Amino acid sequence: HFNPFTFTLDVLRLALPDADGQTMLSFKSLHVDLQLASIWRLGPSFSEILLEEPYVRAVLRQNGALNLADLGQGFASAPAKPKEKSKPLRLFIKRFAVIAGTSIFEDHTRTPTFQAELKPIAFELRDFSTASGSGNDYTLNAASPQGERLIWSGTLRLDPFGSHGVFEIADVQARTVWSYLRESLALELDSGVIDVKGDYDLASGPGPLNLAVNVRSTVLTNLGVKPKGGAQNYIDLARLEVDDTRLDLARHAVTVAKVQLSGGEIKAWLSEEGKLNLLELAGAGAVPAPSAASQLPPPQVRSSGGDQAPWTVAAPDIALQGFKISAEDRQVKPAATLLLSPLNVHVGGFSTAPQAMLDISVDCGVNGSGKISATAKASAHTGALTGQLAASDLALTVLQPYVARYTSMSLLQGLLGAKFDVERRADGALSVKGDTRVADLRTVDSAFRQDFIKWRELRVADIRYASQPASLRIGSVTALQPYMRMIIEPNRTSNIEAILSPPGSAPPQPTAAAAPAGKKPAPQTPAAKHAPPPPAAPLTPFPISVSTVKIVDASANYTDLWIKPSFALGIQSLGGTITGMSSAPQSRAKVELNGKVDRYSPIHIGGSINMLAPALFTDIIMSFKDVDLTIVNPYSGHFAGYKIDKGKLSVDVAYKINQRQLNAEQHLVIDQLELGDRVDSPDAVHLPLKLAVALLRDRNGVIDLPLPLTGSLDDPKFSVWPIIWKVLVNVIVKAATAPFALLGSLFGGGEHVNVIEFGAGSATLQKAAQDQLAAIARGLKERPQLQLDVPIVYSAALDRPQLAAAHLSEELQARVQGTRAGKKSGGADAALTDPQEHFKLLVEQYRADLGKDSALPPSALAVQQAKRKETAAFDPAIADLNAALIDHIHVPDADLEALGKARAQAIQDALLADGQVDPARVFIVSAAPKSASGDKVQVEMALK
Repeated sequence: HFNPFTFTLDVLRLALPDADGQTMLSFKSLHVDLQLASIWRLGPSFSEILLEEPYVRAVLRQNGALNLADLGQGFASAPAKPKEKSKPLRLFIKRFAVIAGTSIFEDHTRTPTFQAELKPIAFELRDFSTASGSGNDYTLNAASPQGERLIWSGTLRLDPFGSHGVFEIADVQARTVWSYLRESLALELDSGVIDVKGDYDLASGPGPLNLAVNVRSTVLTNLGVKPKGGAQNYIDLARLEVDDTRLDLARHAVTVAKVQLSGGEIKAWLSEEGKLNLLELAGAGAVPAPSAASQLPPPQVRSSGGDQAPWTVAAPDIALQGFKISAEDRQVKPAATLLLSPLNVHVGGFSTAPQAMLDISVDCGVNGSGKISATAKASAHTGALTGQLAASDLALTVLQPYVARYTSMSLLQGLLGAKFDVERRADGALSVKGDTRVADLRTVDSAFRQDFIKWRELRVADIRYASQPASLRIGSVTALQPYMRMIIEPNRTSNIEAILSPPGSAPPQPTAAAAPAGKKPAPQTPAAKHAPPPPAAPLTPFPISVSTVKIVDASANYTDLWIKPSFALGIQSLGGTITGMSSAPQSRAKVELNGKVDRYSPIHIGGSINMLAPALFTDIIMSFKDVDLTIVNPYSGHFAGYKIDKGKLSVDVAYKINQRQLNAEQHLVIDQLELGDRVDSPDAVHLPLKLAVALLRDRNGVIDLPLPLTGSLDDPKFSVWPIIWKVLVNVIVKAATAPFALLGSLFGGGEHVNVIEFGAGSATLQKAAQDQLAAIARGLKERPQLQLDVPIVYSAALDRPQLAAAHLSEELQARVQGTRAGKKSGGADAALTDPQEHFKLLVEQYRADLGKDSALPPSALAVQQAKRKETAAFDPAIADLNAALIDHIHVPDADLEALGKARAQAIQDALLADGQVDPARVFIVSAAPKSASGDKVQVEMALK
């Protein structure tokens, strides 16, 4: 309806369909009121333009085409020629208003179809004019059915083109935004409200269009983020505020005055398969199918000028307050948990400009008791950084699930603290300085819940690490009241092996020294026989030094459950220092440690070592004093077959290792050792150990044993402790099985000092025998517990002829003494030296003993029949007569026994002559007659 008199136009219920036949544009009414002032204003002048209930339905079809483009179909024309720029048409509008408008947007490229509706839409423009100097104020209001609102007001001018206005977007639902972007996102915005307020200035000038946008406030509240279709939110943000965001199109700059996130939580976990749940928000493992819109060619963006300056973004004040991060590792059972709350972070000076420096500060609580704080200045462009990190009261029990997975140990308590200064240069060089400590650590074995390793405090001070060149320097390590328990299990393995093995693993077996008897080792394959040995790993020593290690009041417990009854030993009050530890090959660390064994027996460890260098060096002296031997009764009963009633052990051990060569000296001193009751043990040695003890003990009750040891550590058959045990056992076995050999080595006399030789039929001690007995006497003086048995020894085969010869000699001497001639001639000796007289005496004795009618030996008859006595062969005759007479003489066993007693008495007298040996310790004992062996009779004494 047009009224030519009032110049008013009314259009009612206009509707335009798109190519699909659906309403695209429509309105209820359009009222236009043109004023007569248009004549003198030289341009259209409208008092009012009213548009009621306009309707716009914009549809993005599946092929990416917009239905609004249907308006231009069928009206194609030749491209317009560019026109010279002219002033805009003069136009005046008193009021332009849109009332109760509706706008619908549908995107069919997405599945499901996205649809958004704005209703009602209200717009009002007042006093608009293309002539300069006009107000041109406008206002736009729009709302959605969900209560989302758009408020936009400002001014607009056309020559020069420009606009200034303010805008507000209120109560926008985050889920609305997500509904449109859902196909391209793997996450889901479950909740959240967005509010934006700002203003802008748009102006045209000689250069490119200048747009300055200032978003005064952006507030996001109660945002919930979860995986698409997930049951719970992974991220919850309570309130995110972004203040004074300024966009300067001309300067290519975005500046944000302040960003603050207050409250919220991130829930993160590693699944049993080791997958991080937060990666689900990025669609990890799934690639979404491309939509029709994503297959369209990218839009061509044309620059308004030549090369543009790069965009810069600056946010000098970014803060995170009262945040919470809950993390779990579900790969272990129970799950390891970490709670960072409250987490406060501040980042100052953020900018993408190359010279920007960041000021970063962080502080947060850890699992309700600990705290971490950090400050840093960093360059995002170069990576350079300087900062400080401090931690206090971090509970180490958070690591227990990992400890339980890989060991059979329980970490019951422990607090970690640290303070470090960190510096990273632009070239990547890193240096760290600081201190750390672990307080009140306590671990127990999971099976019996007994203490394993614990300490009151472990402090590591003055740590200095550098990466270029790599080095680590530690000023001091201080251990206060460290403790360790070691147990030998019934199967001979140690609790350390069991505790450091994962739960449920097969128990460790004792290492076999050799293959079982009768079982041959598996043959090598030809390839294995000829394959070259694997190359040794090159030594690349990492420079490490520790100035001082200080140990204060350390203790340890050792228990052997394999031995029955069980054995236990404690070390207490161990303290001292190790100074100068270093990985430098020529460095030597000084060791000085002192403590006590079972509370009263002192222990000392001193010397120099180099544990950190590749070339091992050790020069250590260890000393144990007055250790009560009754504590080792379980071992002495099992291996020796005796209990120990009394005794103290002192050990001085000197180990020198240089260039893999060991030279060691072990000096054992056992004082007042007394063996007790016999113990039945299948593994006990069957030796006279009490004798060995008596032999090894000196007059003061002391056993003093030096045990030297040498060898190469590279020898695969070399093992220190088995060799020491073997040397000690050899000494004891030698003492028990060959006591006189040991006695002879200690006091002289040789290996067979106990064997005294006598001539046949004699009880006289020769010079060698006297020297042997002198050595035995010295040994008896120094070993007062020893007792000596001297046997009564004779040999019938050797001694009987000699005794008979002695009896014959006595008879001959008596016969000489009985004659007058013998008395006058000077006695028997003179008569027996004359062959003729000696022959005569023998013949007389022969006839007296064997009878007058007994035939003489042929040699004797030959002498008697000789015409000239001076030329007769007296020697054969004398020998034959002697032999015949000796064979005829009967020597009773009593004479042999008397000879044996005389020999024993001679030995006893020699041993007791100086009065230094108690006669009660030397016994003359009966013995069986000895068979003939050589021409000497041997008396073999025995110790007991």
